[in-house]
Amino acid sequence: MPNRPLRVAVDANSLAWGWSGIPRYTDRIARELAAQDSIEVTLLANARDRFTQIPGVRQAWGRRKGGSIWRNTFVAPWLRRHRPDVYWAPETLMPLWSPVPTVVTVHDLASVLLPETKPARHRASYRFSLPRTTRRATRVIAVSEATAADVQRLWDVPPERLVVVPNGVDSAFEPGDRVAAAGAVRERFGLDAAFVLFVGTLEPRKGIDLLAELARAASDRKFVLAGAPGFRGAELSDAARAAGARVLGPVADEELLALYRAADVLVAPSLYEGFGLTPLEAMASGTPAVVAGGAGALEELSAPVAVVVRERTPEAWLAAIDEAVGRRDELSAAGVAHAARFRWPEVAAQVRAVLEGAAGR
Repeated sequence: MPNRPLRVAVDANSLAWGWSGIPRYTDRIARELAAQDSIEVTLLANARDRFTQIPGVRQAWGRRKGGSIWRNTFVAPWLRRHRPDVYWAPETLMPLWSPVPTVVTVHDLASVLLPETKPARHRASYRFSLPRTTRRATRVIAVSEATAADVQRLWDVPPERLVVVPNGVDSAFEPGDRVAAAGAVRERFGLDAAFVLFVGTLEPRKGIDLLAELARAASDRKFVLAGAPGFRGAELSDAARAAGARVLGPVADEELLALYRAADVLVAPSLYEGFGLTPLEAMASGTPAVVAGGAGALEELSAPVAVVVRERTPEAWLAAIDEAVGRRDELSAAGVAHAARFRWPEVAAQVRAVLEGAAGR
């Protein structure tokens, strides 16, 4: 039946339980896929009722206590009854058994490479559940070449089953009136001086300790941290504040756009990133980025339009920030053009190709 729509079932459980990187990833790609007449998308979640407002999708839900129980007592029987062409797990986790071809997305292996930066439950999942489901998947999407190399090396996934498909940048992130953005940031947060911006979860992997050192050493710039607290988040937030940084906590999307546009520079001093989205969002908004070298996919995704720092010393980072500010016009133009390569319609088209390949279409 060559004209029949491709029937895709998606583990959309993350959409029912919060809003962060993986829910946004699932939401954006599901929206793009569901807008196409040739695809029928059904989202599955561990919920008691409808859980999303994405136009054009079908929804199926069943409440269970625990994600593993839900996947094995709700998802697997649902797949057996409805027989979609392919099942996609954006969070990597799958049932122990699937009657249809499967695709999983692997975002990063921080819990394997830097176990001390993650809570015990994350480490356990990456030690047992995720390697098992990744090895069994028909196709594996890795969000970067660095992540693909980690998956192949650490989890023994053959390269012929691995496909690299990057994340996307929302279309709202684009250059705009920097003076107006600075005014909005001043009114909302009381920030009226030049500032260096960090965006991300406040956890050890993100290099928050280095940011505190920078805030303590810098005399002419304010350091501003935006993002929700993660593992050891309260401790890291307190240390950053004590060093003189401003910690905003989670911010709304429109506030984030204003922060990106108003900032002198975006810094990403992470120890490791499976992708590294915030430098691309900053670049798309017209702000240069300074990123850590040798930190997973950060350099892969941002170079050569960002300033790369290989040393983890305040002196090296402050010098790099000065360089980025001095080259703002050059880096801004190059960054906008570079970030335009990472938009959700193109990402969804690549994901669709992987789903079709797994389904034998």
